[in-house]
Amino acid sequence: MMCRMIRCLAFACLVTMGSTGEVAVAGSIAAWGDDTHGQVSNTPTGTGFMAIAGGYSHGYALRGDGSIAAWGSDWAGEVSNTPAGTGFTAIAGGTANGYALRADGSIAAWGHDLYGQVSNTPSGTGFTAIAAGEFFAYALRADGSIAAWGHDLSGVVSNTPNGTGFTAIAAGVDHGYALRADGSIAAWGWDGDGQVSNTPTDTGFTAIASGTSHGYALRADGSIAAWGWDLLGQVSNTPTGTGFTAIAGGGDAIGCALRADGSIAAWGDYYGPAQIVPGGTGFTAIAVGFSNVYALRAGQPPAVPEPSTVVLTGLGAIAVVWRHYRRRTA
Repeated sequence: MMCRMIRCLAFACLVTMGSTGEVAVAGSIAAWGDDTHGQVSNTPTGTGFMAIAGGYSHGYALRGDGSIAAWGSDWAGEVSNTPAGTGFTAIAGGTANGYALRADGSIAAWGHDLYGQVSNTPSGTGFTAIAAGEFFAYALRADGSIAAWGHDLSGVVSNTPNGTGFTAIAAGVDHGYALRADGSIAAWGWDGDGQVSNTPTDTGFTAIASGTSHGYALRADGSIAAWGWDLLGQVSNTPTGTGFTAIAGGGDAIGCALRADGSIAAWGDYYGPAQIVPGGTGFTAIAVGFSNVYALRAGQPPAVPEPSTVVLTGLGAIAVVWRHYRRRTA
């Protein structure tokens, strides 16, 4: 059991959701959770941010002019090599790299590139969405077809579904999800925890999100479906009821959702972010990193309860060490 737990935690260290968190109203950023690399304390202050994204231990935010703010860990240039300039429309964070969409639908990529997750980024224009997994990424074209590149462990790239008409994409550690026009979900890649085979088979879903080895989907009535790995309650503790408007998954075992009033629900979680969620309403977007969370709220900077830093101990510390030394084979 301990070996399986360490393995899962090691995977978790490397996951990001790549959620663009696009909203129509500029706002300020709340950040909480682990701050080992300044991914919380160095979060930019002020207002005027339009979107947020979380990487393994770094974050991105899109300003109103389309320029990108980046902070946190920088071991592979995931912060320092962030492109300058304006006019970007969406952002996503990978393990130690980032992606951004330009106004013409072309993709900028930077940071860690051991598996071609940067150098093999597709060229051309007309892409409408991006999502980043562990060492791979997806992009959605205007016709609803999916481009995939990077590390192909468990067929996370090569088994990406063909065809058109997909409306949304999400990436986990070694699995992916895509939403079809009828609201059904396609799932592929590694299935060790049922994150592929237990994907709901009905239709009418309006949004998808992926965690380490688990997934979430939002129904038309605002209720949340959850499946996959559940060691820390990231599935079984998913809130019931309707009226949720956005979902995000990530980190080791974190799930987050926005209610209609803009308040935040959070569950799962080994390290603490779910227990120190900012109160209040008016949040417009959420994004999850490894063991920290970002939320965007219109108007003044939101207050975040103390403590805003989680110290990794025990299995958490083991997971961080494991992240730097483990070797994986396709």
